[in-house]
Amino acid sequence: MMKSFNPLFLLFLCLLLAVGQELTAQNDPEKLQKMADSHYELSKLKMSENGRWLTAWKSYDLNRDTLLIFDSRAPGKPAAYRTKVTNISFPGSNCLLTKSGQRAELLNLEKQTGAYFHGVKRVQALKNKDQFVLHYNAEGDNRFELRHASSDLLNEASRVSSFYLAEDDHIYVVSETENSEFEVLRIRDQVTETVYLSPRKISSLTVDPGGQGIMIHEQNPEDSSPNILYLDLKTKTTWPLNGLLSRPFQRAFTDVISEGRVYSLRLWVQRTKEDTSLVDIWYGNDKGLEEKFYPPTREAYYVWEPKNKKLQPLGNKQLTKSANIGNKRYFLSFDPYLLQDYTKRAPLKLFRYDRLENTYTVIDTLSYSLYTSPDGQDVLYFKNNSWQVYHIPSGTAMTVGGSQLKTPYFTTDDKAVLFDGDDGLWRFDLEDRQLSRTGNFEGTRVRILNESSKPIPGGFNFSRKTVDLEKPLVLELLDSLNNERSYVLWKKGKPKTIIPKTSKRIQYLNYNQAYDCFSWLEEDYNLPPRVVFKAMGKPGRLLYQSNPQDTAILSLKREIVSYTNSDGVPLKGILYYPLNFDHSKQYPMVVHIYQVQSKKRANQYPVAAYGKANNDGFSLRLLLEQGYFVYFPDIVYGDKGTGLSALDCVNHALDAVSSNGLIDHEKIGLIGHSHGGYETNFIATHSSRFAAYVSGAGNSDIVRSYFSFNFNFLSPFYWQYETGQYDMNQSFSDNKDLYFQNNPIHYVDRVNAPILLWTGKNDRNIYWEQTMEFYIGLKRNNKKVVALFYTKEAHALFAPEACRDLTSRVLQWFGYFLKGETNAEWIDQEIKEDAG
Repeated sequence: MMKSFNPLFLLFLCLLLAVGQELTAQNDPEKLQKMADSHYELSKLKMSENGRWLTAWKSYDLNRDTLLIFDSRAPGKPAAYRTKVTNISFPGSNCLLTKSGQRAELLNLEKQTGAYFHGVKRVQALKNKDQFVLHYNAEGDNRFELRHASSDLLNEASRVSSFYLAEDDHIYVVSETENSEFEVLRIRDQVTETVYLSPRKISSLTVDPGGQGIMIHEQNPEDSSPNILYLDLKTKTTWPLNGLLSRPFQRAFTDVISEGRVYSLRLWVQRTKEDTSLVDIWYGNDKGLEEKFYPPTREAYYVWEPKNKKLQPLGNKQLTKSANIGNKRYFLSFDPYLLQDYTKRAPLKLFRYDRLENTYTVIDTLSYSLYTSPDGQDVLYFKNNSWQVYHIPSGTAMTVGGSQLKTPYFTTDDKAVLFDGDDGLWRFDLEDRQLSRTGNFEGTRVRILNESSKPIPGGFNFSRKTVDLEKPLVLELLDSLNNERSYVLWKKGKPKTIIPKTSKRIQYLNYNQAYDCFSWLEEDYNLPPRVVFKAMGKPGRLLYQSNPQDTAILSLKREIVSYTNSDGVPLKGILYYPLNFDHSKQYPMVVHIYQVQSKKRANQYPVAAYGKANNDGFSLRLLLEQGYFVYFPDIVYGDKGTGLSALDCVNHALDAVSSNGLIDHEKIGLIGHSHGGYETNFIATHSSRFAAYVSGAGNSDIVRSYFSFNFNFLSPFYWQYETGQYDMNQSFSDNKDLYFQNNPIHYVDRVNAPILLWTGKNDRNIYWEQTMEFYIGLKRNNKKVVALFYTKEAHALFAPEACRDLTSRVLQWFGYFLKGETNAEWIDQEIKEDAG
């Protein structure tokens, strides 16, 4: 007997069909890519010296080569744009020089007219003149041109192999003559002078900062070692190195100590022949384990006095590295492996070398960065929670101040050191050796932005940071309690506000040499990036608002959640609500974990990342668009160990939002990558609060990892556990229980929710087999698991097709287990008993 048909049943079927189609559409690759392509970021903001013209790159998910050009006198929309641009500069106040492939363009910004130059391989604007240079490719005879910002040709040369811009805006050009000789030309405006001529090919030049001379590197047809000579530009006299040095070398690097007179010389010497012995023997007292895998280029150090025809070696068989600190008598020497035991950052036992007396004196043992004064008289380093200043000539040291002092900057007049840091600026007088606070900014962390920084050559963690107190200082003031920043111009104790205190994210703060024009990018979680311009003494003006079509983001709701862990440590979490959420409904939630996230994630505009922009499968914007809460809790570590501490913090973070009735607390997913992947693995073995997990490239067996070699850091991995990111503060031998209790693989049988694992098989940081072995453990215990192994990818994904694949699968995974979507056959293959 046929039953009567219920029209409500038909309506129900139609609704089911519509919902199924909608769910399918949500994860359609074309629609996801279209969504990602509908939002963009701004980056690399630059400003002309007169403050009128600004440029910024417009970055979509897949397309990142569009340059926007703005006129600060005409806000609202770009004055122009260019595509496929790789670099830019302002050769004059109203001109923009761009390069795209083998084509350069000089754009007159006022007239919006351009002059094009084809076959160009390199362009560069002069720093202090309205001029620029072009270097053409072989089809253009490797021609070199010097042009005015008006595009008028000022000077040129043919058959040019390279050019160098000196600090005084002289240009040094290396070219080949018609007689197959090689010459160095000095060019300034319309004047050309030949300063050197040689039958040997010139490979490179190093110009003295003051322009007194040039180091010339030539290829030597007789052997593989280059010819090096010093040229005095005033007398045109040369002094060769070759008569003073007998050992062969591959490359040489020179650095000024006393211009025209004394230079430091660092040589890459010939490597020994490849070892063909039967066995490679490793000893327990070996230093420099990274050299087992990547044999280094050996280095030799000298002091060279060209005009005196003197060459003096630096270092000895024990102290193999030397550093030029700008002092013609004293140098720093050390053995980088002497104290290396790989339990922490390698400390250095540092020596002062006196080259006049040929003596070595211990300075100290230090583990952090070292900063040198411009005159080479003093060095600063942080040790035992305080700053130490060591006076090189006298060999005396003293303590300056504690951890409230952050980065030191020597003043250019060599009279003082200025520290930024907590509650203000601090000044240490180098003559009377007294510390005082020179700028009072209570309650903030102060950072100097317009400092000058120069690394000490040789690959050491030594640098020279300076500030010029004749100019104003640009300061960032961070209120870490409220995660707010302000920016001020400070000179002789008087601050002027550039940007008032704001919770917005500020990037690419620009200022001209007169410090009267400023520009920056600002954004927030509910505000797309925008360009702001400010003339000093006037309010800031909005020049351009990006993503005007993104009206949905304006209503995005976000909460800062406060909680404590079991140790009473105050923590925060950022909770994002689904876009266009309905107060009458409940929504699933995805929890993203790493370590402390609240300071980095709180004020960032969420763009949809799908292809290139998403290398770990997690896209905040796509999750918000698809109806998820997204939660970023802070995690800190305590005595119970990394995994248990993460579990504790996440539990308290979930408790803090437990009263939110809009969250479906039965449908919460957890996701993490790298260190967050390890935390996800561990929490999955100990928690019953999550309905699904996604773990990317994370350790699963920390005991195995502890005893492995990390090819990303070129070091045994155990330092990461004892004093690095895992912060266990004990060795495995001293507390095996601590490591066992925080090891995910030991509890793999306790995982009680489906888990998606992924990694790249070329991962040099977390070995991909850590993911495979966790998969094996889950499989052995009949747990629901799918593992994705991207054969050509590394610790994070690079190829767009891999990024898209992972992002789609993560969305489908959470959709399947948190929202009941059923359109993923690759998940059915694992979950449904009759699959396959």
